[in-house]
Amino acid sequence: MEMTGMWANLYRFSLWVTRFAWLNILWLLFTLLGLVFFGLMPATIAMFTVVRKWVLKETDFQVFDVFFQQFKVYFVRANLFGIIVYVIGYFLSVFLQYTGFMHNSSLYPILLGLFIIASFFYVMLILYIAPVFVHFELTFWQYIRYAVTIGAVNLHYSICALTILAGIYFLSFKYPGIGLFFSFSVSAYVVMFLAHLGFQQLLKKQQEQLEQQEQVTTSSF
Repeated sequence: MEMTGMWANLYRFSLWVTRFAWLNILWLLFTLLGLVFFGLMPATIAMFTVVRKWVLKETDFQVFDVFFQQFKVYFVRANLFGIIVYVIGYFLSVFLQYTGFMHNSSLYPILLGLFIIASFFYVMLILYIAPVFVHFELTFWQYIRYAVTIGAVNLHYSICALTILAGIYFLSFKYPGIGLFFSFSVSAYVVMFLAHLGFQQLLKKQQEQLEQQEQVTTSSF
């Protein structure tokens, strides 16, 4: 007998709670399995692969099977992205320290401005590298360029994502149980959902440009 009404809604809610909790636990376990440093990026890519399917309304699959497969397949490549993110972050921290030493110099406003701009693009890279990686088939450096570009172009989505993430992690610190079972998986879903909206807008703009080019080409004849 099929459930309807309140019971059906309650069942669907409990089902999604279970899915997000299971995915969050998988992310934590596989991150630790890779000794954090080598597990963080592969586990994150695997998690975003799963939430991308959910964003696209695909639910008929085994979460563990998809997660584990993506973790294995992209283990090396994801860690290369991770190394780049770590290195850029390290250089930004060194640059910030150097800028602090120059606070009495006339170059200080310029250095501080450069740091703010670089930090902005770095945040866009961190925010969008996983969604771009699981959504597009690109070359290694194109993933990085697309992540930064899409984040900067769709600034309203980026600000929205960062605001929601701040709220999630505030609740996670206040209620640690949320962090253990939901914070990372829900954060990934939010970022992937908003990133997908940005991808759709990008595709729409590209289609409009192609139509305009076709109209120009047709009118020239």
